[in-house]
Amino acid sequence: MDNQTNDASRAAAFRIRAAEPADVAALMRLKRLLAKAEDSLHAVRAGAADWLRDGFGPHPGFCAYVAEVGGAVVGMATCSRRTITGWDGPVVFLQDLFVEPAHRRHGIAAALMARVAALASEIGSPIVELTVRADNVAAQTFYSRAGFRPLPQCLTYVLAGPALDALARYDQAGDEALALAG
Repeated sequence: MDNQTNDASRAAAFRIRAAEPADVAALMRLKRLLAKAEDSLHAVRAGAADWLRDGFGPHPGFCAYVAEVGGAVVGMATCSRRTITGWDGPVVFLQDLFVEPAHRRHGIAAALMARVAALASEIGSPIVELTVRADNVAAQTFYSRAGFRPLPQCLTYVLAGPALDALARYDQAGDEALALAG
């Protein structure tokens, strides 16, 4: 079998499905691979119990889809519903999209994104939103080809660590501290 035939067979053999609790170990493995690739492994803190509670518990905060090749999970998309004031219903936020490097360029990521887009359509979300690193040109190109457009008027800001703790202390100090600070 030549390489093109082998690649075509492998690409045709994947399947996308909703993740199940039994997939948590695979989801966590893929999340760590993604974080390692983004040099953010230090930020991954959730364990299996967190994934089970937050993804499959009575009040799930996210949903996940997996891509399987030969019964092995090789890709994932995780997303959550967000409420934006002024919109009439939820929007979908694509949190993670990752396919193992050996299985890329076979349409798996596009199929995972298509499943997330179908979820958005099913729940009446007018958009699928995502955040991509400024230095990840390959991902930006991939998302643009899929139809995503950047919002050049928007920047993402994050409050974390000591700055988060310091600002939270203002609230804990009561209304007088806020009035004096403002």
